[in-house]
Amino acid sequence: MELFNENSKLAQVILKDHTLLPVINRLGLKLGFGDSTIQQLCKKEGIDVTFFVEIINVFHNENYFSEKKLLDFSVTTVIDYLLKTHRNYVDYVIPEQERLIDLFLSNCTTGCKENELVRKFNKKFTEEFIKHIQLEEIEIFPYVINLNEVIGNPSKKAAFMDQYKNFTIKGFEKEHNNMDEKMFDLKNIIIKYLQPNYDQNIGNSLLSNLFIFEKDLKNHSRIEDKILVPKVKQLEKIVKKDE
Repeated sequence: MELFNENSKLAQVILKDHTLLPVINRLGLKLGFGDSTIQQLCKKEGIDVTFFVEIINVFHNENYFSEKKLLDFSVTTVIDYLLKTHRNYVDYVIPEQERLIDLFLSNCTTGCKENELVRKFNKKFTEEFIKHIQLEEIEIFPYVINLNEVIGNPSKKAAFMDQYKNFTIKGFEKEHNNMDEKMFDLKNIIIKYLQPNYDQNIGNSLLSNLFIFEKDLKNHSRIEDKILVPKVKQLEKIVKKDE
């Protein structure tokens, strides 16, 4: 599969892979690309073009993941993208998933004994997913940002060490259960175990939505596990080496 570069016209990128639209929005660009290249649009909006290209290629090609290039970006750049992704999930993706599930289940014609199972599983997934996001936003990301600030301003080290005395990114790794696995389970229940008495067109729309979300979650997890965590470990070694 081809990879995109800074000279690729963004309109052509979307025509080749429309699933990149939400990723491109999170990176800071909206529809109305004209014939402009990625480089032209990023320059106009003040977006890091190299980061933009790397991220869309990660989401476009599942076999592409340049850890060396991605590790060059600052933790603030990575966290900014992750936060925008969270907002997209919470404000749009999750509500749309719940809407489609309700629509799908409400159009069951007879029996429908599996409805409650699907609702409960989706409710559990949503609750755990929101909890996971809150853990990152309330505990992990502030820790990383403060850690990064100490690198630029060593005078903050004492206060940082006092606040995060027993805190390391290893704790995050243990708690970081990939939610894409739970998404796979939800999708599997619908495909394998529901009786054929539901509206198939609505079912197809729901499953298409779940497949796209599942792919997005896998890439989101890869960025956190393969880029954010290793970068934080590097910073921890610098800041805590004398402790």
